[in-house]
Amino acid sequence: MSKYYFEDFTEDNYRFLIKLCKKNYTFISYESYLEHGKNVLWRHDVDFSVHRARRLAQIEFEENVRSTYFIHLHSEYYNVLEVDIAKCINEIIGYGHFIGLHFDPQFYSLKNDSMGEGLIPYLELEKNILEKVFDRKIQVFSFHNPDVGNWLQVDDECVSGMINTYSRTIKNKYTYCSDSNGYWRFKRLENVLQEASEPNLQVLTHPVWWVPEIMSPRERVSRAIDGRARKQHERYDTSLAEMGRVNVK
Repeated sequence: MSKYYFEDFTEDNYRFLIKLCKKNYTFISYESYLEHGKNVLWRHDVDFSVHRARRLAQIEFEENVRSTYFIHLHSEYYNVLEVDIAKCINEIIGYGHFIGLHFDPQFYSLKNDSMGEGLIPYLELEKNILEKVFDRKIQVFSFHNPDVGNWLQVDDECVSGMINTYSRTIKNKYTYCSDSNGYWRFKRLENVLQEASEPNLQVLTHPVWWVPEIMSPRERVSRAIDGRARKQHERYDTSLAEMGRVNVK
């Protein structure tokens, strides 16, 4: 067993963790974060792979739970406006899940004191894009790489009409568990769920880490990159064949 628990990050174990969580916690949406009860805010920041996100959404659907998928408009690994990617996101919505905005202030060279005229117009811009493309009201956002630029200091409950996943109330009420960088950054999620001692949980996953077989984090990222490249080659070959063009190799 690796100290990084590579074996944790498989589709089978993901299903196991969902089932384990259901025994003691109620899955809720971010709009319900003030409700009483032993609740979990289960969230996905989709940084690398929408296809992996779709697979996790399917598993959650099969286990009768709903979570929130935060879509990144500036990802260097997928394009929200691609037909195939948009189709995947619509399938996630079709499984009954929620979508939110994964916002990258670094793209706009913003600083963490850029509230008001600095931060808000860009949040509104990206919120409006997601709402127009996917015909869903966007009510929650998460910062991308909040440690860069100290964005965790922005702890307002709502910004630009959206719930802030790093708000002071959520941070105080919900114990945080994250798989950032492909390993458990705080406590191992299985242990947290087995103990079930926390009154409320906010669980952050990144879908790229959850794959069919055991791999290192670097291998999981390579899997996503290589799969996308292979798909792009197939798309190129198919388009030439459909047009009756010569595919010069």
